[in-house]
Amino acid sequence: MSVNVAGRLERLPTSRAYYAMIILISLGTFWDSYMLFTIGGIAVHFISVTGITSFSAYVPTFLFAGTFIGAVTLSSLADNIGRRDAFVIDIALLVIGALIAFLATNAYIFGAGLFISGLGTGAEIPLSSTYAQELSPSSKRATTNLIVLTLGFLGGTVGGFADLFLIPLYSTAYRLVLLIAVVGGALTLLIRLYLPESPRWLESHGLNEKAERAISLIENRTMRSLGLSTLPQPPNVKEPITNKWNVKQLFKGIYKRRTLSAWLIEFFQGFGFYGFAAFVPSFLYALGYPIVKALLYSAIIQVSYIIGPLISFSYVNRISRKSGMAVLYLVNTLAGIGFLLSGIFKLGAFFIVLFGFLTELLVFMDGPLLHIYEVEIYPAYVRGSGSGISFSLSRLGGFLAPLIGGTLLILGGKSGYVYVVVWAAVAWLICSIVAATLAVSTKKESLEVLEK
Repeated sequence: MSVNVAGRLERLPTSRAYYAMIILISLGTFWDSYMLFTIGGIAVHFISVTGITSFSAYVPTFLFAGTFIGAVTLSSLADNIGRRDAFVIDIALLVIGALIAFLATNAYIFGAGLFISGLGTGAEIPLSSTYAQELSPSSKRATTNLIVLTLGFLGGTVGGFADLFLIPLYSTAYRLVLLIAVVGGALTLLIRLYLPESPRWLESHGLNEKAERAISLIENRTMRSLGLSTLPQPPNVKEPITNKWNVKQLFKGIYKRRTLSAWLIEFFQGFGFYGFAAFVPSFLYALGYPIVKALLYSAIIQVSYIIGPLISFSYVNRISRKSGMAVLYLVNTLAGIGFLLSGIFKLGAFFIVLFGFLTELLVFMDGPLLHIYEVEIYPAYVRGSGSGISFSLSRLGGFLAPLIGGTLLILGGKSGYVYVVVWAAVAWLICSIVAATLAVSTKKESLEVLEK
């Protein structure tokens, strides 16, 4: 029985029901960003309050180690058990881990909690991007993914201000920051039950009856939302190919170049960004700013997390992912160098915050193009695994950067921050070169056409 999921999704008009599903998907990315971008404030709080530099410098590493493993395992799991069930598992892990860290009585339990939470956060962006794009017609795919990422990255901005207002309250106020993640994640887990399974995933696995029920549910919600009794006749779109896969297929035929480009860009942008973002509060603290001002300036910089994706709405459907990434990562490199020089030559807080803001703004202007690209380049039966493994390399870079950066802080003191920022700038330059030379064009093609 042919369900023609792709054709039936292509003909769906935009509705409140559609955007409700997209917003619910974005909540997982929101808590992912929240956890990732509160960890810098938590780390610097450890340094200022406990003086345990040897542990505090590695606080981000516990979380990022979990995100790397989670990105690989849970993204692959999504291709086996479905997008929705995988979402439930990763949010549950995020909540459990944050709760353990909140209740921790010593550094080891605290680190273990962050690691478990990282397992859950690690898969959120590729899972959310995959799920959202599989529910979208080709004309709305980029915009839909931007909505998911914009609302998701808002979590990073909220996290920055949570650090700012809560951490200075008392010596263990970082627990309040974690409690917000526990409560918010638990509520997200409950309301995500509203979401249907991806009908594209169901059809690609030969589960046609379930695919029919899922796409019919989406159609009925759309018609109720718009007050319609019928929908337009769907176009016939080639059914996705159902196959079993292994990782070797990512390097066969047309996918070899696609995989190599996505993997290289993800690793180096992750190394650059997560290393940079995790140590911004500590960098400012090392320059002599009091912890409250360091957290304030960091929070201002993190406002870029929401502005970057919003700016992306103006161009993401107009330019190719390939050329956009090449140009933006190059500008990203220049902004990072500006941030470093502002600190070295003591140009003052205004220029440090300005270039820090521009650096992270450009990261979040680059990011939507990359996350859309790495989902588009793979067929349905391997999309979750392919994009997830690709994204896991970002988390690997994010794990290595704080690990190396933490070691440099212990061995080199303030000069260690200089090396971290330099490496970030070099990493973004590599991303620009790879995008320009290896990435392929995917703009305005349906997911099914890109499988050919």
